[in-house]
Amino acid sequence: MTDIGAAAGGPRRPVPSLLLREAWVVDARGARPAPVELLLRDGRIAAIGRGLDASAAEVVDLAGRWVVPGLMNAHAHLCLDGGPDPETALRHENRTETVLRSAARLETALRAGVTTIRDVGGFDGVDIELARLVESGEIRGPRVIASGRVVTMTGGHGWWMGIQADGADAVRRATRENLRAGAGSIKLMATGGMMTGGRQAGQPQLTVEEMAAAIEEAHKRGVPVAAHAESRIGVLNALRAGVDSIEHGHGGDEGAIELMLERGVALVPTILSDRRIIEHGVAAGIPAFVVEQCAALHESLVVFLERAIAAGVAIAAGNDGGAPLVAIGDMVGELELYVAHGMTSQAALASATTAAAALLGLRDVGLVEEGYLADLVVVDDDPLASLAALRSPRAVLRGGLPVDPLPTPILSNPAPALR
Repeated sequence: MTDIGAAAGGPRRPVPSLLLREAWVVDARGARPAPVELLLRDGRIAAIGRGLDASAAEVVDLAGRWVVPGLMNAHAHLCLDGGPDPETALRHENRTETVLRSAARLETALRAGVTTIRDVGGFDGVDIELARLVESGEIRGPRVIASGRVVTMTGGHGWWMGIQADGADAVRRATRENLRAGAGSIKLMATGGMMTGGRQAGQPQLTVEEMAAAIEEAHKRGVPVAAHAESRIGVLNALRAGVDSIEHGHGGDEGAIELMLERGVALVPTILSDRRIIEHGVAAGIPAFVVEQCAALHESLVVFLERAIAAGVAIAAGNDGGAPLVAIGDMVGELELYVAHGMTSQAALASATTAAAALLGLRDVGLVEEGYLADLVVVDDDPLASLAALRSPRAVLRGGLPVDPLPTPILSNPAPALR
């Protein structure tokens, strides 16, 4: 057995070889025609088939349950609590509280079946620090692709937790600072946003030239760039600058779709956040200015998402976890909304696996395939028949290790849990 505690997202320990028997396998390519066996070794999927050699492996009989890839969340904020007013909550925390509570949210998300998260705006470097702690095996959680501090204009969206920069050279420097700190993604504010008080959501902020400077620096390092954009002009500015993904996308139009298809740019819709704000509103404690701006913009996101799906734009799933009433691990609600707006269940599953992996540059996650990391979720029912099956995982494996002890009804020989 090989020690890959870093990949497993928990304290360093040997990774057992596991043989998962009688497993229906489904991923972005669809379902395999019959149950198979999965041999997991050294944290990866070593073989898939029938009659595999189980010597030195602990055998787990899944009894016809379904195995899917671990889900990914391409747009989350680990430092925000997902309460009705997360900005105020974060401002009232001390740094130790933020670190501990963010780590707890990571572990909860992992148990929900989310094995990879991109943080698109942390506070004071906490997201980068947590990413390192997960990688080193000191805390349990999904792998974290951290963006560090958002890059915004002076007084722009998220200014209080980001790096304020004006002009191409200043934005370039801010990007370099994030990269030096260890960011694996960069987040730019192309427009104002709903959550910043006193700002008009959708108002253009960073210019094309400013964003292009950041993108040039990030792409030198092979790091993807995301742009918060909540208006037509904001979406177009970000696309003209050369971003890799549009976050949210309110107000996007056919011209934006043409550019996205031409340049291979992904849309990360975060529509669940909008829906929760509108459905629960001020009565739930969400600030009135947030509810008002969301209500004004939401329909433009619905229209853009439906057109993007129909046109074949790459959709990478992200739920804006940490925003009002959205947990970072609640990906099923986001995926169900994609289906409601025109996706098949298989395409929705792809958005949270292969599409997100492609956006983040991850080549060995997102499929149940030989050689891929054994980031796997076991569920009772076929998720292609109903994505709701993903809501109650029977087991989650991260890098081949069960996050919790495997439930006794599916055990042949006990496999140790990720501890």
